[in-house]
Amino acid sequence: MTTKLTLTVEKQVIQRAKRYARRQKKSLSEIVSTYLNHLSTEAEIAAEIDPEVLAAADSIPLDRVPDLKDTKYRYLKEKHIHR
Repeated sequence: MTTKLTLTVEKQVIQRAKRYARRQKKSLSEIVSTYLNHLSTEAEIAAEIDPEVLAAADSIPLDRVPDLKDTKYRYLKEKHIHR
């Protein structure tokens, strides 16, 4: 079931969004609906993750994330993580 939603948005933003929707061959309503669904899903997933883990994850710089295929990374993972 769909329900009408009224939003107040700057005119320029609406114009750019409509152009984007045309290029994607989708309606603006479909794009907004998909985006809102994505936001709410992400929020639900984040709520299930321990806040301390989220805080720690935010503090890891992206250039420090290991290459999961790296031989040294796989060796250290096997050595220190016992499942």
